[in-house]
Amino acid sequence: MCSGRRSPRANKHTLYRCVRARIPVVLTLVILALILSCQKPPAYKVMAAREGYTHVISKGETLESIAEKYYGAKSLGKAIGEYNKMDPLQPIEPGMTLIIPFDASEIIKIAKTNEGYVSYNRGTMLARTGQYQEALPFLEKAVENDPSNADAWYNLAVTYQKIDRPQEALPIFERLLRSSPTDKTYGYGYGSLLRKLGRKKEALGAFKKALEIDSQYREARYALALTFEDLGKAKQAREEWERYLELDPDSAWAEEARIHLEQLGGK
Repeated sequence: MCSGRRSPRANKHTLYRCVRARIPVVLTLVILALILSCQKPPAYKVMAAREGYTHVISKGETLESIAEKYYGAKSLGKAIGEYNKMDPLQPIEPGMTLIIPFDASEIIKIAKTNEGYVSYNRGTMLARTGQYQEALPFLEKAVENDPSNADAWYNLAVTYQKIDRPQEALPIFERLLRSSPTDKTYGYGYGSLLRKLGRKKEALGAFKKALEIDSQYREARYALALTFEDLGKAKQAREEWERYLELDPDSAWAEEARIHLEQLGGK
């Protein structure tokens, strides 16, 4: 559903992160009823009832890669093969189907996670087209269903910022940075929010840190130059605009950078 990241203007636009739904899931009440009613076969400690997801093998997949996808452990590939009564000497081929078993609680959990990704993708697409109010309930549902989805939290924070609810975005950015302090996008987003809140010196620090992680990060360089201007630091602002133009000499952003530089008495 999503095509990737959108590179923003530092003072007007914001990055959005997109991911595809991790596990396509088709669940019916019939399957859930069967699973809840089945007894777990004793031969498989990690396997539950015979019912589960039907997985169609794609080109390049192995039992190990399929096990890693569903269980997070390549070592369970052999167990999946045994569960499906496969001949260990028979190669798996694209188009073959496997039953990937889970017990009832696991299916409910994964279904909820997948629902979170559907909401996330819908919310992100709405936000990327500027429909922030419409995006909000989908992104809130995404993090409710899958609290581990950092990208959903990030896009929710961005959306709160866009609809003038910065105080709700602030703790999200702070939590994201605690868990991933070297993520330049989080640092840039946090700095943009601090600048919006009038906390210019703190914003300066956030942009500098993002540039320590990636000195070629154009958005952070642009925002740093603007923030130096905000603080009345003309010399530093000129230096940052010049550095920005070294990274981006031709875009519309570059034209605006040259206007700022001219106003500050630079080249």
